[in-house]
Amino acid sequence: MSEKKLLNEISGDGQNLKYFYILTAIYIAGMITSLTVAARLFPFHIPMTHFTILLTGGTWTIPLSFFIQDITTEVYGYSKSRQLVQLSVIILIFYVLYMKWITYLPIPGVTNIDASYNAVFNALPRHLLALLAAIFIGNLVNDYIISKLKNKFGGKYLPLRFITATAIGEAVLQLVGTSVAWFGHLSFTTQILPFVIFSYLYKVAFEAIMTPINVFVCKKLKKSEGIDVYDVNINYNPFSFGSKK
Repeated sequence: MSEKKLLNEISGDGQNLKYFYILTAIYIAGMITSLTVAARLFPFHIPMTHFTILLTGGTWTIPLSFFIQDITTEVYGYSKSRQLVQLSVIILIFYVLYMKWITYLPIPGVTNIDASYNAVFNALPRHLLALLAAIFIGNLVNDYIISKLKNKFGGKYLPLRFITATAIGEAVLQLVGTSVAWFGHLSFTTQILPFVIFSYLYKVAFEAIMTPINVFVCKKLKKSEGIDVYDVNINYNPFSFGSKK
């Protein structure tokens, strides 16, 4: 094994990052989509039951974030995955500020256009706060667990590590994100709690179903990039911009 490849496998230094930015673009697109439709509630009938619960438009897109972060943490390491989160936060804040600014611009004499835009855009700051809390707590917990378990098991048991990290990270994300977004607007016991339980089970099941694809993509990326990063002496502070302690 060459000295350069050994260095890449241990610390991730000198990465080529041929596909990292593609994953970043997909991740950010998913985050913007999730945020934009987060306030759109719809009734969902749970198959083979008599229960109907409220879901949000972001229910089907948020799992993409865990899918992407599993890959980036496993292949490129915790520091790169954290950079992915930090970049997405900056873009999301800019997106919401711009959308909020738009609501203050003069409007033409078109019936209801101002009210329609305001109804959507005025909800964005609250859902941004919820999403940021969920990202920094839930998603980075997910990344932390993947990173630590990879070192503990020497890179083995990848499916188990992915599912375990998602199960814990999603629990935190759902409790924090959903509570911040909807507390005071929906009933906790009859609306928020059923949503949290269903979303959690659905997203963990999604991760389990997608794990073979996730593992396949990770193996292909490791081979293509020529790296397999193990986080050594990594600073796990979610607000840090450096990789080392």
